[in-house]
Amino acid sequence: MIGADTRRVAAGNGPHPHELHELTDGLTIGRVARLTGVSAKAIRYYEDIGLLPRPAREANRYRRYSWADVNRLILLRRIRLLGVPLSAAKPLLAGAHDARCADVRDELLALVDERLAAVDREIAELRALRGAVERYQHALADCRPGERELFRSCLDMRCIVPADELAEAGSEEESHEECPDACCV
Repeated sequence: MIGADTRRVAAGNGPHPHELHELTDGLTIGRVARLTGVSAKAIRYYEDIGLLPRPAREANRYRRYSWADVNRLILLRRIRLLGVPLSAAKPLLAGAHDARCADVRDELLALVDERLAAVDREIAELRALRGAVERYQHALADCRPGERELFRSCLDMRCIVPADELAEAGSEEESHEECPDACCV
């Protein structure tokens, strides 16, 4: 769920004037979570795996984050929403701190282009899978097993496994010869 702080920051509206002291004093993890829409647990995880640098700590050991961390987390959240693997996001996030906004956008665009190509490949694979499942559905619906044959003793599995797959496991003729009372008539 995206709160008002997250929408405001993501829309390019930086901190309110009363929040400017947080930029110099640092932001708490709870405040960063509210600003970015990333949970405190996820923020700590991203620190652990090196996607987010370890923040400075106060004398009381509380983490204190910078506005750069907020920007990095907003970028990371967007990257994750697009389904980009964290491993692919790491180089962009590592270099984002000192990069120009335009350079980050260009790198992000390249990541998005790669992700779009991957989505297109996944869609093609899913369409092929759907076609195979639909053909199997029709073959299964058209197959009429013997009414009295028990599954445990059925030697002709043409109703369960398509003939082309049976041929890979052994020739069809051998399979049919072994089953005089075929399950599939």
